[in-house]
Amino acid sequence: MAKEEKPLEYERRILDTKGVAQRLDLNYFRRRYPFRFWRRQLTWLAPLAAAVAIAPFLTGIGGGKRIFSNGPVSRAHAVFEKDCALCHAASFSEVADASCKKCHDGPLHQANAIGSERCAACHIEHRGNQRLADVNERHCTRCHGDLAAHGRDVRITAVRITAFRPEEHPEFSAAKEADRRPLQLNHAIHMPAQPKTIRGMKLPMKCSDCHVTDLNSPRGDLLPVTFEQNCRSCHKRELEFDVYQLLGENAPPAPHTKDPQTIHAFILESYQKLLEANPEVARRPLGRELTPPANAAAWLATVVKDSESFLFEKKCIYCHEYEGARDGFPVVKKVNLIRGEYVQAKPEGKPWVAHAQFSHRAHRAVECSSCHTAARTSTKTSDVLIPRMQSCLPCHGASGTALDRCAQCHLYHDKSKELDRDRRPVEQLMGRLFQPAGEGGL
Repeated sequence: MAKEEKPLEYERRILDTKGVAQRLDLNYFRRRYPFRFWRRQLTWLAPLAAAVAIAPFLTGIGGGKRIFSNGPVSRAHAVFEKDCALCHAASFSEVADASCKKCHDGPLHQANAIGSERCAACHIEHRGNQRLADVNERHCTRCHGDLAAHGRDVRITAVRITAFRPEEHPEFSAAKEADRRPLQLNHAIHMPAQPKTIRGMKLPMKCSDCHVTDLNSPRGDLLPVTFEQNCRSCHKRELEFDVYQLLGENAPPAPHTKDPQTIHAFILESYQKLLEANPEVARRPLGRELTPPANAAAWLATVVKDSESFLFEKKCIYCHEYEGARDGFPVVKKVNLIRGEYVQAKPEGKPWVAHAQFSHRAHRAVECSSCHTAARTSTKTSDVLIPRMQSCLPCHGASGTALDRCAQCHLYHDKSKELDRDRRPVEQLMGRLFQPAGEGGL
């Protein structure tokens, strides 16, 4: 009879501390596991690799600093592009005004302005190869949009300027002024609507016949109009003094000068030479007189006096104004060789627009009369022919380009108060970038 099979009895595991400890392999730490090995190696290798990777950025080796750069600097500062410390006094810091004033003295904008911005708040670097002075108009309108709140004793009419558009920008101040230079000038006569010829001169004239560009001016400013360069070819007859027509058809004109004594000496010498060459001329009556002068000396004195009276009283006043007399001669009001507004007490004059700039060179493709619309009909010297705002609006104000920016015309800093800084050696300006000639430099 087979032995009866009974189910094995289940032995419960002992769950106390001693029972659990008996199942543990006490030599587990002596075995080699891949993960444990590489973890130990990486503990040392990872910091070392990070230090090696950061080294080029800290030392600049291989252009490593480029990763921290916000982009190329403006064209004026391109020479300093590789030496950030010249402007950034501390790493990753904003450029302080003191760094800018090392080279730029930054004259005031307006003395009555309330508060001031940091240089770098408006002149933003790292925008590529462009002019740092070309600031966005928002930097201007945030104050000029409410001048009463940003300035003391604001006297201009338009205290809210938000754009270069009608009702948002005032008319140019020169439009309300008058040209006070002591000259008689009539543009309409020189530029008639219908062609004509006067004294052999063909009209109308072109603006460029008198207004010539200064080739040495970066902005293409116009050279001052002078009698010798621009007027003599047509108006030399205004210098004729031979009232009795004694010198003949080839009589020389009087010199165009502010000194009446020079003119007197020229006239006297002209008639003295005539008398020496032809003594008989003194024995003829002058003008409508029936008898000649008593002698040669009387003839000479009469001719010189009458010729000067004819010149000063009939000819010079065709263009000039007088301011009294001295030594028996009229004193001509001085007209200075200026490009702007005439000021009697200021020989160099002053700009028609004080806080703006204009470049004729940038507008050289535009016909003069397109902007100076009143020139062809102007009959008075007092007419200020500077364009009105309306002449600028077709190209500026609503083009949606950089042409609409305030900085295109306006200067923030008052350049008239800018100081001529002391010159400094190149090595001081360039700092660590300086390389003497023969050592990789010029």
